[in-house]
Amino acid sequence: MYYRLRFYLHYQTQFGQNIFLLGNIPVAGNNHPKQAIQLHWLPGNWWYADINLPQEETIEFQYHYLVRELEQTITEGAVRKIAIRAGAPYDQVFIDTWNDAASLENNWSTAPFTRVFFPHKIAIVPGQLTATHIFKVKAPLLEEHQTVCLLGSNPALGNWDKSHPVFMQYTADGCFTAAVDLRNVATPLPYKYGIWDLKEQRFLTYENGENRWLHFEAQPGRQVTLQDGFVRRNYQHWKGTGVAVPVFSLRSTAGLGTGEFADIPLLAQWAASKKMQLIQLLPINDTTATHTWRDSYPYAAVSSYALHPLYIRLQDVGQLPEAHPLQLELPLLRQRLNDHDNLDYEAVMDFKLKYLYALYEQQDYQLETTGYWQWFAANEHWLLPYAAFCFLRDKYKSPDFHHWANYSQYHFRSINTMIMEDAVAAESVRFHFFVQYHLHLQLEAAVSQSRALGIALKGDIPIGVGRCSVETWTHPELFHMNMQAGAPPDSFTAEGQNWGFPTYNWSRMAEDGYEWWRQRFQQMAQYFDAFRIDHILGFFRIWQIPMDAVQGILGYFHPAVPVSREELIYKNIGFDEERFCEPYITDEMLDNAFGNYADVIRDTYLIRLTNGRYALQSAFNTQRKVQQQELPAGMKTALYHLLADVILLRENREGKVMYHPRYDFMSTASFADLPADVRAKLATLHQQYFYGRHEHLWRKEALRKLPYISKATDMLICGEDLGMVPACVPAVMQQLGILSLEIQHMPKHPKDTFSSLPLAPYLSVVTPSTHDMPTIRGWWEEQPVRTQQYWEEVLQHKGKAPQTCSPDIIGEIVAQHLQSPAMWRIFQIQELLAMDGLQTAANPEDERINIPAVAVHYWRYRIKTNLEDILKINSEVNGTASISI
Repeated sequence: MYYRLRFYLHYQTQFGQNIFLLGNIPVAGNNHPKQAIQLHWLPGNWWYADINLPQEETIEFQYHYLVRELEQTITEGAVRKIAIRAGAPYDQVFIDTWNDAASLENNWSTAPFTRVFFPHKIAIVPGQLTATHIFKVKAPLLEEHQTVCLLGSNPALGNWDKSHPVFMQYTADGCFTAAVDLRNVATPLPYKYGIWDLKEQRFLTYENGENRWLHFEAQPGRQVTLQDGFVRRNYQHWKGTGVAVPVFSLRSTAGLGTGEFADIPLLAQWAASKKMQLIQLLPINDTTATHTWRDSYPYAAVSSYALHPLYIRLQDVGQLPEAHPLQLELPLLRQRLNDHDNLDYEAVMDFKLKYLYALYEQQDYQLETTGYWQWFAANEHWLLPYAAFCFLRDKYKSPDFHHWANYSQYHFRSINTMIMEDAVAAESVRFHFFVQYHLHLQLEAAVSQSRALGIALKGDIPIGVGRCSVETWTHPELFHMNMQAGAPPDSFTAEGQNWGFPTYNWSRMAEDGYEWWRQRFQQMAQYFDAFRIDHILGFFRIWQIPMDAVQGILGYFHPAVPVSREELIYKNIGFDEERFCEPYITDEMLDNAFGNYADVIRDTYLIRLTNGRYALQSAFNTQRKVQQQELPAGMKTALYHLLADVILLRENREGKVMYHPRYDFMSTASFADLPADVRAKLATLHQQYFYGRHEHLWRKEALRKLPYISKATDMLICGEDLGMVPACVPAVMQQLGILSLEIQHMPKHPKDTFSSLPLAPYLSVVTPSTHDMPTIRGWWEEQPVRTQQYWEEVLQHKGKAPQTCSPDIIGEIVAQHLQSPAMWRIFQIQELLAMDGLQTAANPEDERINIPAVAVHYWRYRIKTNLEDILKINSEVNGTASISI
């Protein structure tokens, strides 16, 4: 026996367009866009699909529609969720309404709004199995004491009597739902949705617009579901405020030298008292690779799933006997670590892992609870590889799995055999299960308490994964291990950035509908209501750097349309590969760059060529080789500079050598020594390559990935779109309803000195600074000329700007951001504490979280005041100033 599922969608297509249905079951494409079902056109701009499914006890099905025209694809803004229970009519008809991805109602239907700000109790709809018609509609921003009701021109729909409507129930799919028996009711039947006040027990208003019409009459064995999109209301643009802080930056009396998950509810109390709605965190996944402070970098996770043991609260796991050496050490150690201004990463991690292992040895029985086994079953797919990775990392004293003898390649059977036969391995694996379970419990509790206070949590998903990580070990086919991800030079660093991550093999990921990304987002959705996509530009194109380079400036875009030898000749540039692609080193350049040290450079590192120029000796002819030499840091930098003095970068593409312009090659000595006409033609090529050549390609790339990945969860999605932003990015983000990031001191238009906050788009996050930048106090003192301009043009003050940024000035800047039309304004915690006059670092530079120009930075900033004291002070002064609209 089969269920027959029929889908009808009203949509006016243009010539050449076709509509497809994509779902999470095999017959509907299994989330693979290339396998989506094509709909058939019907008169009246209706589109139709018909599928059969075996009758099972319960069928849960998620789907959405695509509009395709040649290579262009338009996706809907949300996924529909249907559940067919045993006993339901075999003929299921779904009348759907197109959901434009750019509709603001989609953003207001995401988790922060449905879980936290406007929650409604989930109910079971009575009579759903026997009803002939199911009405479903969403009503975002509807207050908790309000509900949706249904009225129409028949007694079964209240007969337009506003005192007796059909009340709708809020269901797990985020819709208001009503099940109605319309047997023997003539169609077409007009109806409309309204809003009912549950407190006052009265009808408030009809939705806007004309009546809706039901055209499908009741028939035996058939059930019709009308998925009517959104209630038509005059929505006011909802605006919220949040605080951004890394977990490790929090400070409390109960912590151990670092912020912990258990501190988040204290922060949420403070945020709620300030009338804020959101806490934004940096990545919280495990980064333990070397057991040194270098692991403090939160964007180089060894697992995209495992939580970082740094954030566990020991006393919430358990307590060792009073006579245990670690328990005796704990009080004094806590005092010493908590007295530090900054995080001592190595000391905290070393003690926590020792203490946790001692607890594990005493409390191993805790892994036999029902709650543990339920959690284990849901997370087993990543837990075992992660725990095995941790054991082998420590056994071989390296996270580089290429050095792990028989385990350099991940095979489930060999890992399982190792655990079964090696008692030490088995204990280590179970220990890591133990730690992860307690981290989960603590974060889950923190999330629950924060939501109860009306505070949503926003996470951060890194664009990359650690080169030596669980993901690259278990799924090397998903990555280009011969490349490094980074960013071209920008206002952060003149040499570009090299993050060291492998780049993604997107074509391989597309084969299963980006399942790796979908699972990653779904894991994150357990704890977060919104998330920030770190470097969203990476979904359009990535800046990839060959492994023999160290600096980001020697990278190039991927995907890209490289330059061929033939193109250079066609443009009358002329082509000399050695001249354009090898470092341009001459006596004049050496003398100008190194002065009295020029002879040392010549004699030690260079080879004189027959053409009067020089080349690097083989031991120094790549940046990677130079990095591996024992040389003074200044000398390495000098040699890096020589090696980067090129015009074109080679790429071997399918057996043919192609070329990419080096970013800003106009600043090189090589370029300066070319004839004027060649310089002009090369400069034109550079402009075209970086600012126009790839727009269509990159737009297509983003629309291949982001629409499908973003539908994996109901989290609100924000993009970090800073740096060299392609022209296609804003339009794609707007089309998909992804919020942009707007920073007053980093205007998106090159002619602007400061971005205009009143002109910020609604779908955006405005902020005066991020973790990669100086705080307000920092840039105020660092750039006096720009500060004076800001003082006069933005703050509209006269006279000389103060040398330091007072709490009042910070308050003025915060107030400007609060007046922005953007959906979100989010402030670093340093700004808000400084505004309230709470203890801050004497030197604003000490409040910086990260300095992108420093390749290996120690992430260790902590606020100076305990959260308990901040709450007390806040209470005593009655909240000072609310951070609200």
